[in-house]
Amino acid sequence: MPESILVVDDEPAILDSLSKILEDEGYHVTPAKSGAEALRTLSTDPHDLILLDIWMPELDGLETLKRVRDQWPRQQVLMMSGHGSIETAVRSIKLGAYDYIEKPLSLENVTLRVRHALDQHRLEEENLKLRTKVEGRYELVGMSPAMQRLRAMIATAGPTSGRVLLSGENGTGKELVARAIHHESPRREKPFVAVNCAAIPETLIESELFGHEKGSFSGATAMKRGQFEQADGGTLFLDEIGDMSLNTQAKVLRALQEQQFTRVGGTKLIKVDVRVIAASNKNLPREIEKGQFRDDLYYRLNVLPIDVPPLRERKEDVPLLVRHFITQHVEEQGLKVKEISPDALQLLAQYDWPG
Repeated sequence: MPESILVVDDEPAILDSLSKILEDEGYHVTPAKSGAEALRTLSTDPHDLILLDIWMPELDGLETLKRVRDQWPRQQVLMMSGHGSIETAVRSIKLGAYDYIEKPLSLENVTLRVRHALDQHRLEEENLKLRTKVEGRYELVGMSPAMQRLRAMIATAGPTSGRVLLSGENGTGKELVARAIHHESPRREKPFVAVNCAAIPETLIESELFGHEKGSFSGATAMKRGQFEQADGGTLFLDEIGDMSLNTQAKVLRALQEQQFTRVGGTKLIKVDVRVIAASNKNLPREIEKGQFRDDLYYRLNVLPIDVPPLRERKEDVPLLVRHFITQHVEEQGLKVKEISPDALQLLAQYDWPG
């Protein structure tokens, strides 16, 4: 399948000649006479490269470039102008353009710059796919400053053995962050075990965490290994730990201090090597003041604190997330790739996302 190029220029003669040159080189070319037409085209038909003229009436090239980068951050754009200046070239590069070509255009220069831009774009896309494959099931999507800081903290926390306490609202992706930390750690080949503390009844949580012996209580028809035991050598993720009762907190604290425990109904001490990552959507220092959370457990867990930001604090990631989920959906369903309209994307960006 030939690589696709969207050529945008308000001068018909240049638009036609440039389109023909690129078609003769084997590219699939779509012409557009204005920035507005280019945006409409991109909303339904993605292209590998945009050749974009700067000096156009109404919506000029720089404003078009800004809107393109806002809506499709990975789009490769090559700017061109017959009234060039260093300032204009620098501004276009700062806005995200790959390169800048001055008119009059020569066949050799155009084809060379286009080839370089497409090769660079292909390399970036291959690297992105490789990173996604390596990252596995956790997909931390976003390039905002908040996400860059989060990735840096994950990279710092991963190789250590220290416990991590994740804070953040429901839906911010705390389990994804925990999986990312596990993946960055020397324990990555060992189990990652996730426990939602809020979803387990108080009567069962001790058995769930530490296991039980056969006959230890009504219904215990067989020995069961708990989550601490199953995570031996790896990582145990205790989600919503702020919902854990004080009684259970005391038992978890002892297991963390001694790296050993007994199953419910048992007497044998079971030693484990487990890294614990905990998470809560509650303000745990405030819960401590209210007497609802143990301060000694908090300090045991809060060795490496990481705050996971809500989407409303990184709205520049919305276009990337939208494209990610659309691509994921069409691949799972075997559908044709679709793009979201600029108006719909703007509405999504304006929404005050909880979590």
